[in-house]
Amino acid sequence: MRLNVKLNKTQYFIRPSLCLATLFFLCTSTVSALSSDKESSPENFCHTSDIKNKFITQNDNFNVQDTKDLDAIFQQGILRVLLQKKNDDCIVSKMEKLLIEEFANTHGLKINWFYVDNEWELVSELIVGNGDVVVGQNQSLVSKLHNKINFTHAWTSASYKIVQRRDNSRIKRIQDLTGRHVAAYKASPVWSYLVELSKTQTGMVLQEIPKFDSYEKALERVKTGQYDLAVVDSLFIDQYLIANSELQTSLSISDERNMAWAVRSDAKELHKALNQYLNKQHLTHNVASIYIDDLPVIKNRGYLRVITNANPEHYYLNNGNLNGFEYELLREFASQNQMRVDVVIAKSEEEMFQLLQEGKGDVIAASLATNFLEHNDSFQYTKPYDYASPVIIGRKGDNLIIDARDLAGKRISLSRNNPYWNYISQLKGQGLDFELIEAGTEDVTTIMLQLAFGIYDLTVIGSHQINFNHMKEMKLDTKFVLFEPLAHRWAVRIDNDQLHNALNRFIEREYRGVKYNLLHAKYFEQSEQQDFSENQLVKVDSLSPYDKVTKYYSKKYGFDWRLITALMFQESRFNPNANSYAGAKGVMQLTKTTAELMGLNDVKNVEESINAGVRYLSYLRDKFDDSILLHDRMWFAVASYNSGYTRLKRARKLAEEMGLDKNKWFKNVELAMLSMAKPYKKNGKKVRNCRCGQTVVYVREIRTRYFNYIRLIETQQLAMLPYANRGKHQLN
Repeated sequence: MRLNVKLNKTQYFIRPSLCLATLFFLCTSTVSALSSDKESSPENFCHTSDIKNKFITQNDNFNVQDTKDLDAIFQQGILRVLLQKKNDDCIVSKMEKLLIEEFANTHGLKINWFYVDNEWELVSELIVGNGDVVVGQNQSLVSKLHNKINFTHAWTSASYKIVQRRDNSRIKRIQDLTGRHVAAYKASPVWSYLVELSKTQTGMVLQEIPKFDSYEKALERVKTGQYDLAVVDSLFIDQYLIANSELQTSLSISDERNMAWAVRSDAKELHKALNQYLNKQHLTHNVASIYIDDLPVIKNRGYLRVITNANPEHYYLNNGNLNGFEYELLREFASQNQMRVDVVIAKSEEEMFQLLQEGKGDVIAASLATNFLEHNDSFQYTKPYDYASPVIIGRKGDNLIIDARDLAGKRISLSRNNPYWNYISQLKGQGLDFELIEAGTEDVTTIMLQLAFGIYDLTVIGSHQINFNHMKEMKLDTKFVLFEPLAHRWAVRIDNDQLHNALNRFIEREYRGVKYNLLHAKYFEQSEQQDFSENQLVKVDSLSPYDKVTKYYSKKYGFDWRLITALMFQESRFNPNANSYAGAKGVMQLTKTTAELMGLNDVKNVEESINAGVRYLSYLRDKFDDSILLHDRMWFAVASYNSGYTRLKRARKLAEEMGLDKNKWFKNVELAMLSMAKPYKKNGKKVRNCRCGQTVVYVREIRTRYFNYIRLIETQQLAMLPYANRGKHQLN
């Protein structure tokens, strides 16, 4: 149930102890990029030298009052950030702080932080030039002065939610508050609403949280039973719940507010640069959303998040298609459970387990040799789904190596995260005279290239990896098998018993069955059938034959080129001669009407077609109100590309009538689209309103592919690039 709570706009800024609250909504690679060992702790951020009281500091190397735009900021090398201080806490969440810092780092800027005492002062000091950007506020900030300031795209939305213990009956509607004790801050914008609510809900008791108590302390009291329920700003909740699984959020008791940054209206280039940065961040925020629930909730969510790494055996890209043994096997599991697969890329085994523990993925699938994994009470492992032996490999023609005794005098290189590292270390400890060198990368192909060029003599890989790594081309071969095959298993969180049991049943049912055997042969037994070619290794950042053109027009119209590529793949599989039953043509599948609207004469001309298609998508995006969050406007535009703007307009109206949020596509307007797709009777005959169900599938498939493109491109192993220099360094 959605409540339309009308609150004084300025009330939203009175947030007690919201100091560096944590909201994790970015993809894995983004979160990693934002992390820093130099971060101040939440308790002392406002009291560090990073934060300047007011504005006058004699040693600052810039003009105190400066209203110039981005070029001047670049010249000075400093971005001045204004934020509000309340009850000795800075009103800025940890993630927002990291976001603005990452933007500054991207442009080579140092941040100077300045705090003021209220939101009115924030705006006035911004306007006179005592800062460049305001953080920690929402888009309703001092609405009377909107002609003086511009807001960026919202970086997130937030609301006030009820937090409760999992062992209590879930609060699903207002009536469920009857007889319950609800704790909240008196300064909270929802306090007056809760007061009125306590008068109408029999037995509801409203408790005041001491104003200087942090949200963390309040939630600890919920956990221990001192508070029955607590009302908390959602900006804080997500990260706290990772380590406190006995708590959960339930009912939202306020409208969502869009959190955004503010700049002066004349700082157009800064405004544009901030929006371009947020444009990319927004569209990827669901990649690393935090969920720790078991299989029923995962199925209801509709997608299984698989944590793996990007390599030919697990997960890789080829001509726009997503491949990999682990990926395809778990995609089959997901399909059988009416889910899709989203992939979360990790750079190391350590990072995989960290992501799983933090709730940023549901299952690790990366050929885990559990025999060598340290016991951890936080995880549990499935039954074996594959087996592989560790194999010593080296250059052809080198001295004969048939057992461990022949390793003497050799340089053996492998990653410390290699499952066989400890075993090789033990061999060395037994008196075998070889040099064990820790590789600077975990990428197997890179290490093998180093062998091929003579930098090292030997390495250890799993027998299942041999067909993937171009040993013949690199003039490498196997020397001997270290020991018997090891079991490979998947890992899930210790509390996710239902997912664990379902995966085990899947393995029991499919292992060495027809589908499994075909898949295993495709990746591990028939190397001649694989098309992960040398050319693909050179072009690790290539998604389609038209990347250059796609990147140009995507940038021109303000899109991520990977999103456009995902849409193009969905429309035509990159085929310029593609024709649909509806008369759409070309790589962007434009109808005659749309082509004419965009001034396109030759739909088979790839560049012109891409230009027209991206421009049309921009045209659709601009038809939706700016008050809608950027990523939702984007998905509305993608849906309109398939179904038409008029149909989207009808679906948003229907969503509102159904009590859904008309400004959100996923789980809201898409449900209205599905409702529109249901046939109805007219004059005694069944009539289908529209093929709207196809649009829902269309958007979800594009989103999945887009997210997967992002993870692959941003985490591709750069060390594969020595293949690009084959002309200079021929293998002998």
